[in-house]
Amino acid sequence: MPREIISLDDLTVNNVGVFKKINSVTLPTTYPEQWYKDSLTDQLVKIAFYAELPVGAIKARAINFSAKQSYEAISSSPSASSSATASSDTTPKILPNAVYIESLAVLKEYQGLGIGGKLLDFIIEETKRRYIHEVVLHVSTENSKAIDWYLKKGFTKKEEVKDYYKEQGLSQPDAIILSLSV
Repeated sequence: MPREIISLDDLTVNNVGVFKKINSVTLPTTYPEQWYKDSLTDQLVKIAFYAELPVGAIKARAINFSAKQSYEAISSSPSASSSATASSDTTPKILPNAVYIESLAVLKEYQGLGIGGKLLDFIIEETKRRYIHEVVLHVSTENSKAIDWYLKKGFTKKEEVKDYYKEQGLSQPDAIILSLSV
């Protein structure tokens, strides 16, 4: 049986540099070194390969937010990372109710080949496996290509977040929150 042309693999200390490079040449945002170090222990991180060449990556995390909070719980800057569990052993753990995609990137030359879809499918399947029913993410309001792609994948627009990317120095720092029920 022949190998699939698109495959996903775990992030390791040996390929974290590839993850950084894919993000740096594809995304308008930057992430601090600690974000990449934390990625090594996260379970929702994959590198995508096309004919055994690393060409894409995704990182997500389980989060908890209530409808009362709206989407403010995920409206921190792209470089922020938060824990979904309580810090004290005497405090009950807070169960996540959504998976937040922090980063999804595919090298421009390899876009349109199903790589992003395979990465997204991984997150959707992991979301279902964890008995979580929503996937959420931010996209720059200027990135109409990405917004259209997510809408075609079944996501819906939730709300706009003013100045979400302000710390990143983007000329248009607003973002739109997209959500997918699974």
